[in-house]
Amino acid sequence: MLGHSLSEAPLATTAEAPASSAVLSLYAATEDFETGFGETPENVIMPGTLLSPLRVERSLLSDLLGGTVAVSYGEAELINVERTYDDLVHDFDVAGRPVTIRVGAAGGRFADLVTLFDGTASGWYATDERLIVQLRGWEFLLEVSLEGRTFSGAGGLDGTSDLEGKRLPVALGWLNNVTPAFVIPAELLFMVHGGGVSDIPAVYVRGAALNKGPDYPTAAALRAATVPANSFITCVAAGLFRVEYLNDSEKGAVTCDVKGAVVGGAFLQTTAQIVGHVLLDRAAVPVERVADLSAAPWQFHRPVGFYAAPDDNSTCADVVALLLRGCVGWGGFSRRGVFSLGSFRLASGPVMAAYEEADIVNATALELPNEVTPPPWRWRVGYDRNWTVQASDIAGVVTEERKKWLREAQRLAEVINSTTKAFYQKPSDPAPIDGYFRDRSDAAALAAELEAMWQAPRGFYRLTLGTQAFARDLGEVVQVDYPRWRLKGGALAVIAALSEDAEDARSEITVLVA
Repeated sequence: MLGHSLSEAPLATTAEAPASSAVLSLYAATEDFETGFGETPENVIMPGTLLSPLRVERSLLSDLLGGTVAVSYGEAELINVERTYDDLVHDFDVAGRPVTIRVGAAGGRFADLVTLFDGTASGWYATDERLIVQLRGWEFLLEVSLEGRTFSGAGGLDGTSDLEGKRLPVALGWLNNVTPAFVIPAELLFMVHGGGVSDIPAVYVRGAALNKGPDYPTAAALRAATVPANSFITCVAAGLFRVEYLNDSEKGAVTCDVKGAVVGGAFLQTTAQIVGHVLLDRAAVPVERVADLSAAPWQFHRPVGFYAAPDDNSTCADVVALLLRGCVGWGGFSRRGVFSLGSFRLASGPVMAAYEEADIVNATALELPNEVTPPPWRWRVGYDRNWTVQASDIAGVVTEERKKWLREAQRLAEVINSTTKAFYQKPSDPAPIDGYFRDRSDAAALAAELEAMWQAPRGFYRLTLGTQAFARDLGEVVQVDYPRWRLKGGALAVIAALSEDAEDARSEITVLVA
């Protein structure tokens, strides 16, 4: 049971590692433990060789204004005095292999153990007296290219030699003025996405819009068609289009607007949908390791867009981080191995735990990040992104308003607090949020939410708790009653960072108080 202290409870760890066709399942516990009949695994003896089972640190502090959760895992240490594990280190590779750490009552059933950690090993090594298993979470699954396919340069739809080795473009959501891949110059054929898109509503040459022609069902049909002068035709099923200039003097840079990828018959247009696609379809994260992203905060469900051109070598992790920062949200894998989304805001909602002075071993007041102290006098959030900034070589028919739009990378929705600006001698002025929103209303709503959150000084505290390890999670609301600072008389606080150690059953939480 979780009520038992970890020093008294058996902790079981599992690692699987293939060598050639062999698979080894390794078990250890803090004291000798045997599974029962009918359990999985069945009638397995787990020797009491596990010493230091788990240390975990998870934090939002480095990306308080949006990004991925910073995670650090310790090492599981097993007794190796009798050299039990010496040969295993040389014969088996555990990098990337699943590791599970569970806790429960001594003498209890294996099936009743509660999972503390569901992750992987990054490696292991043996010393004279220890086997050290280095732990990591499932974040490594995202360290793969957003787009693994590349142009061969062999001609046709495989691209010219100029494209050889470059990646197929990726268009996700609502996109304005992107630069497509010039795949077949002789046919003036371009690719905006390596697959089906919802629509290619507009194509521009030197900033001037061409007339839209018909859509063709296949790439072959598109290539066989005749393109009317000063027009473009499409094959949205393959993410392709062709153009025809009015005359040679009108030739120049070709850009387009796109309603991006269609996956499983659905147009992906929100941060939650696009992050889910990147996780499941591009990084191949198992579906059971992704939470229900529809439960994410409001800003994850607004129209956005993201484009990766052929020269873009971003990983899935890079793209997820950018999208999270763009809506000032956070995301990451829990220590139980499930990816979820969240938003760091002032404490509200259900209180998950209450801590009084007797529960707190030590308390320290911390400084807030420079971006929010002193309180900022304004917040700016980007929207309506222009994916190809064009300041020169613009066609004469382009309006001045359009030229101004083309010169800017994005528009900024701004919320100003005149009271803060007047009250503080030098209030903070954070850099604009590099947003991906389609609509100004969503960017403005997020800017207003940030202004409300940081319009006054807030309290930031690190609390060391006695016996609360592995009970709480990031973003949860707790009540803290401590005879100092803003904690006097009881205060609601939201958890921004966690450091937990199974060896001494203590945890350290960093909280934000209004």
